Amino acid sequence: MRSQADAPGITSFTDDQLVRVARLFASDASLATHLDDLPADAGRRRVSLASTPHLEMWAITWPLGSSSGWHDHGVASGAFVVVHGALLEEVALPTGEVVTTVVTADEHRSLPPGLIHRTSAFGDSPALTVHAYSPSLAGARTFEPEQLGPTA
Repeated sequence: MRSQADAPGITSFTDDQLVRVARLFASDASLATHLDDLPADAGRRRVSLASTPHLEMWAITWPLGSSSGWHDHGVASGAFVVVHGALLEEVALPTGEVVTTVVTADEHRSLPPGLIHRTSAFGDSPALTVHAYSPSLAGARTFEPEQLGPTA
């Protein structure tokens, strides 16, 4: 009997492959329907598009004012593509410095393992994004702002 490690098929993804698969899922015109009934509480809504031990795909809606909070993706690499609207991404560097980037429609970001960041809706309209992670997000962690200082 084969183990999961011996299973046929793709079991790891490069950064470029994660971006390409996120763009493939983002090209589905039906994703826009997720913007039609955003929650009134300004919380994000995540919809699983695919999930295996080797790849997780998510569509996330970002109402105005919503944020992911500070987090990492554990050992997973990731990528996201903005389908609609814009996100503000803040990356916490080991020095304690925070670098910000605005990611707009049709742009993407690659996320290395262990990157601590937070993303928030940006601008005057809600956002829709597609995310790809490999392997799964089983080891993802959240952080409080006071945990983002310089590392020893």
